[in-house]
Amino acid sequence: MWNVECGMKVIKKFTKRPISKNMMPIFFLLGCLITFTISLLAYSSTYAVVTYGSTNTPPSLISAEGYYASITLPKSVNYTLSGSDMGQLVRTDANVSISTNSVTGYKMYVSIENAGLRTNAPVHEIPYDNQTNAPVQKSDLNTNAWGIFLKKNDLDYVIPLCDFNTLSNSCLVSESNGPITNNKVAVDYGVKVDSNTPPGTYRAYLVYSAVVNSSVTGEFPIKEVQNAKVPLLANGDTVTNSAEKKLKHKFRIQVPLIENDQDTYHRVNYIKRYKVTVGGVDCEPQTDDAESSRDGFTFNCIADFSTASPRFQPGQKAEMVVETKPYGYLYSKQNAVEFVAAESTFHYTGTPQEMVAPIQGKYFIEAMGANGGDRTAAQAARYWYGSPETFLSGKGGYSAGYKDFTEGEKTMVFVGGKGQAGNDRTTVGYNAKGGFNGGGNGSTGLLVKGTTLNDWGAGGGGGGSDIRPDVQDYGQHKNMRYSPGFNPSDALLNAGPWANIEHGTYQAVIKTTNLPDADFEGLLAYYDYGYYYLSDVYYQKFGDYILVYFNYPVGSPPATHLPGVNPGPGVEIRLRVKTTNQVADITSIKFYRLEQRIMVAGGGAGGSLCFRGGHGGGTVGGQSKYLGSTSDPNYSSLFSGTGGTQTTGGGSGFGASAPIPANVYPKIANAVLGRPGAGGGWAGGFTGQGAYDEHQTCAGAGGGSGYIGGVQNGTTYGYGETGFSIAPWTSLEPADKNGIVKMRVTDYPGGVE
Repeated sequence: MWNVECGMKVIKKFTKRPISKNMMPIFFLLGCLITFTISLLAYSSTYAVVTYGSTNTPPSLISAEGYYASITLPKSVNYTLSGSDMGQLVRTDANVSISTNSVTGYKMYVSIENAGLRTNAPVHEIPYDNQTNAPVQKSDLNTNAWGIFLKKNDLDYVIPLCDFNTLSNSCLVSESNGPITNNKVAVDYGVKVDSNTPPGTYRAYLVYSAVVNSSVTGEFPIKEVQNAKVPLLANGDTVTNSAEKKLKHKFRIQVPLIENDQDTYHRVNYIKRYKVTVGGVDCEPQTDDAESSRDGFTFNCIADFSTASPRFQPGQKAEMVVETKPYGYLYSKQNAVEFVAAESTFHYTGTPQEMVAPIQGKYFIEAMGANGGDRTAAQAARYWYGSPETFLSGKGGYSAGYKDFTEGEKTMVFVGGKGQAGNDRTTVGYNAKGGFNGGGNGSTGLLVKGTTLNDWGAGGGGGGSDIRPDVQDYGQHKNMRYSPGFNPSDALLNAGPWANIEHGTYQAVIKTTNLPDADFEGLLAYYDYGYYYLSDVYYQKFGDYILVYFNYPVGSPPATHLPGVNPGPGVEIRLRVKTTNQVADITSIKFYRLEQRIMVAGGGAGGSLCFRGGHGGGTVGGQSKYLGSTSDPNYSSLFSGTGGTQTTGGGSGFGASAPIPANVYPKIANAVLGRPGAGGGWAGGFTGQGAYDEHQTCAGAGGGSGYIGGVQNGTTYGYGETGFSIAPWTSLEPADKNGIVKMRVTDYPGGVE
């Protein structure tokens, strides 16, 4: 809307179209608010004259598309009434004309702030003649009334009054179908009074609104929609913020409008002129931060999508429609709003998983580590000192907190896998594999004397679950095979890359192709072109992925043997592959620094015949639980595995694995059982590392620790930890006992209470 001191005003309007069509209105309205005055100097004995002030043609505002409308009209109209005019109609030409260069022409409406002609003080009023909602054909007025005459088909009509927010065709006073210059508007003003009308200066504020289409295409689009992505839960409900308040969604919309903020403009509540819907849901216009320019009118609206019936679902899109209430004309934009998933759930896959933030905001993250290995039916039936908890593994730990993400920011999610169950007694033994993402391996028991079968084994530890930033992929920068060609006589698959990484503890994630487990025979991990081996190396293979944990400690000798001018350090991991495999290859190598993980939930440890596995943490992983009697003569020699902490553990990121016993008959009196693997986490838990003899016939393992240093308002604890609820283990823990990670949008720029 464009206002000047005489009352000029610009508003918007569009052509009415069915909602089902693609409605994209671009209009701007130019109007003028005029003041006309009736001066009554006495009840009688005066004569009537009509005088006009100087003509006002305000400068045209030109839309961003180059179109304008300009209205010319008198600044004021003055009446002086004589006694001879009492009871007679005094009628004057409004003297309004319009010019526009719009290729589709214009429509002009007249509206009013107050219905009557009024004096200031004391207040006297002359009422308007037509109190209906439609023009009335008449060429005269009732006594003590005033009116606006419109000539149509050579007939006079007194039109009804429209207010600023309810314009209709009843108030349409002029129109054209193309450009026009100085087109005269057929409008007169009239007043009819008698001697009972008090003298004074009477005024009424009128607004002439010229509506033009500023698009050469005839389309009427909404120009811009900010906060166009709306996060929804899986059931279509809106999100709850960190203060436990359900949120509505605020959009910021720009429609093509020219507006110049002048005093008279503030008499109009412009927001009331709009009705906004998104997919049929009302979006209530707001008065905050509304602004205008030649590019358009920008304002906010708030929608509550929890009221949608049926509810929208993530992945859907919706049309936005902006209707000008005064005219009932529409702007629209197809697929203007996208509903995105506010929550992502990551289940165990045995692979790294990628999470891309769909919207900028604060996310609530929950993670649970995996359990240690399950127990078999035979193990569940075996009691130790009457305890039914034999071979039970520890549960994964729980961590939660808030983290800010930008839209499109990529985060890697590693969901821990549960450990493998240990072997039953008098079966062919095997070393129970630790779960994905750091679970330690459990071991078999020693051979049963006189047989080729083994004593009870113990379960593998569960992997921790964590969230971490993504890192550079070294596998994208060079051919992983030897050059030239692959050397079939060499068991090492790859040469390079020499990763330039800082000192610290790492997990390298290597993605392979055509490398079955049977063809993988281990690896070498070193730096400086093979001159120095890395420490604390532990690796796991799950399908195509090989996870390699290692330490590159501060104080390591500088690189001096790297080829070319490579300054180092030159960390390298080379895979041992059977020479019969000529097709194995590496497609990706990423080096994740474990200190940079955002949040970790510790994995639970595996269980053994005499120890229940320790639960995952918490800042400290759980200790294993001894199931027997402390009066047992071997109790003092049993190893009770403790959990990882924030600074120490069986390994950085991975749980300690039980050592593999020699497959020979022991020359001892007692049976020697297998040992469980510890849980992975921020730091993995411990398990027994001593010799397999009568001094350590049985052992337990501890859970991995959790970590919340990379989130806000974080919490981390283990199952059954004093002072904490076990609710996450009833609502979040998967039935298969693997880990899980959930992320949910809480606070975001468009979300309002």
